[in-house]
This record gives sequence, structure tokens and C-alpha cells, in this order.
Amino acid sequence: MTKVFLCTNGCVEGQLRTKFVERYLGAHAQNIHMASAIGDADLVLFYACGLTGEKEGHSLSVIDELKEKMRQDAELVVWGCLPKQNPGALVGVYDGPIIGPMDTGSITSLIGTNGVSPESIDRSAAASELATMASPSIHGCNGTDLLTAAFLLYKRGVDLFGSRRQRRSEVYHIPIAAGCTGHCTYCSERPVFGNTVHSRPIDDIVSEFRGGLERGYSRFSLFATDLGSYGIDIGCRLPDLLKDLVAIGPAENCSILLNQIEPHRFEEVYGDMEPILASGKIEMVMAPVQSGSNRILKLMGRHYTAERWSALMLDIYRNYPAIRLSTQFMVGFPTETEDDFAATLSLLDPPLRLDEAHIFRFSPRPTVAASRLPGQVPDDVKEARAARLLSRFARRRI
Repeated sequence: MTKVFLCTNGCVEGQLRTKFVERYLGAHAQNIHMASAIGDADLVLFYACGLTGEKEGHSLSVIDELKEKMRQDAELVVWGCLPKQNPGALVGVYDGPIIGPMDTGSITSLIGTNGVSPESIDRSAAASELATMASPSIHGCNGTDLLTAAFLLYKRGVDLFGSRRQRRSEVYHIPIAAGCTGHCTYCSERPVFGNTVHSRPIDDIVSEFRGGLERGYSRFSLFATDLGSYGIDIGCRLPDLLKDLVAIGPAENCSILLNQIEPHRFEEVYGDMEPILASGKIEMVMAPVQSGSNRILKLMGRHYTAERWSALMLDIYRNYPAIRLSTQFMVGFPTETEDDFAATLSLLDPPLRLDEAHIFRFSPRPTVAASRLPGQVPDDVKEARAARLLSRFARRRI
């Protein structure tokens, strides 16, 4: 019997892929056992994140930790995003196979096949079923001043008890697609997922949605590299999937969180989203704006303007006030000036009210085109701008 230990420091998508591998290997009931302690394992599978330089550094420290704790005769396999994003970072610390998150067959081949089709294994999971070794952060920032922290704490109370309160029951995560057709110049995921969208069939997603309901879950988070691109490879669109999901059960029975909808894709399907947004089942919409400067957005390779993003979000805010709004900001993109950053700050001004803001500092990565642009912003400036943006968010959202 082979004892396998699995772990990851990846995002929710990485955690879901790790859970999928656990389930698939668990189908080898006769010769596979999932070890709860690394010291008991014959095989250690670590899904490593490499989204930013900081995440890469954390992945390398985890590899060192795993090698110290695992048995001398055990095998370590590092897979996931980092091996595809920057395999050079692994030189000297890991000399095994290079396996990306899409290469599930390479993982299962380490054990051998048992005739079980990967397509028969659920991809979805509740938050409590997922585990991560990722280091904690608040809204993408490593620290906050005391006053900003106090405002954020107050806002958590508003989230719990205000008119737009956030539901607190456990989230059930459902992956619906991987890959993106974009060419963002800061993106380190293209070497990992490619420029092709791989959508799951609507029937499979609906089946897992119903399965989550049957298990007692009421909040469902849909995940994709770009949610708005769902279906372009299989002859359907995101509204087609959502219409089927919102038709299941009464509105009070469940809610759906829409993550990572690229604004230009959101614009393309928005005309068909009205009955879905009006259904009472959409809890949150997250559309990443990245910057309030159209000059920076163009350099980023984004296909919209800050004004068009604002118009979409304002339409939801005014017409569907119960829906929570979230976005993602990137500070310190090459050549970003104080005027560019001021334009980003202005996106938090009334009348728009954002419920969540995820803030990231631009991180040069080996495969990222923007890493080779002139005008790289110093790290201390990035840190200061991230802190200022979080502070503005904290104060303007009350």
C-alpha cells in the first residue's frame, strides 16, 4: 500500500485541484492510503504557488520544510503553477518531474490507473474540505496601520448586521473553467493554463451544484480563470449556465458568488444578465479593474477603460442593491505615476460603493512581459501605495 500526503500553498483553484487528486487517488481503495502526517508518507505531492515573487519564496520555504520532515526513502513531487511559471526557481531544491496544474494525468500515472475515469470525480468542494499552507494577508497587504485596521474591523460588523450584510454560512466552491484568451502583460498564468479556455459541461456543473444543495450548503462560489469566458469553447455562454443554476429552488435556498469576471467579457454578456441579477440569487460580483488609469490599463493589455468598468459596477449597485461588489487592484505597475495612482484611488469615490477590494503589488516574473518594461516602480513605493489604497477603501466604504 502506498501512503500519499498532499498539501498546497495555492489559491482556492489550487486547493480544489489538490482535493480532486486526493479523491482520484482515493478511488484506488486497495493500494492507496491518504496519510495525515508527512512522516508516514511514501509519496508527498505539493501543489506550489508561483503567482508572485513573494508566493514563490513561500513555496521554496515549504519545499525545504517538507524535505526536512519527510522520510529519507519517500518521494517528493512538486506540481502546480510554480513549476510552469518559473522552473528555474526549483533548481537546487527539487529535481523531480515538472508537472503543471492541467497535467493531472502525470500525477495519476505516478500511482497507476485503476480504470476510474477522472471525469467521474467531483471537482467541487466546501471550504472546510480544503486545506492550504498559504501565509495569511489582509486584502493582499501584509500589514495595516492601527486606524485602518479599526475601520476594517468596524466594516466586518457592518457586513454581519448591515442592510447589505454578508452571509456567513460556509461556501461551496465549484470550478467551471480554466484558461483565458487574454494577453495581459502582467499575467504569470499563461504558461500554466495557456490561451485556451477549457469549460466544463453545464450538466456536470449543475449536477455538482445540486449535490452541494443536497449536502446542506447554500452559498456557491463559481471559479474560473475568467468567468466571463465560460462556454466560448463549447458553444454556450455564462448566462446559459447561470439561468440553469438560478432556476433550481427558491431564492432563499441559495446564493451564488461570481468570481473573476473580466470587465470586457462581462460587457459582452451583460445584456443577458438582467433576469439572473434580478433573481435574488446572486450574492456577489467580482470584476477586477486593476487600475483607474486608462494609460496603465492599455500597457497592461486590458480591453476596457476605467469608465466602462465603473459604468457596469454602478449599474449593478443602483439596480440590484443587494448584490455585493468586489474588485481587484494592482499597484506599482511599471511607469505608474502619482497621477495614475490617483486615478485608481478615485474609483473608490462615491457614488460607487465596493464591499471588497483585493490589492496586489506588481511582481516581476520571468515569463511576464511587463517585467521587461522600463520604469519599474520601487518596492517601497508599491508598499506605500498599497497601504494608501487600503486606507482609502476602509474609510470610503462606511
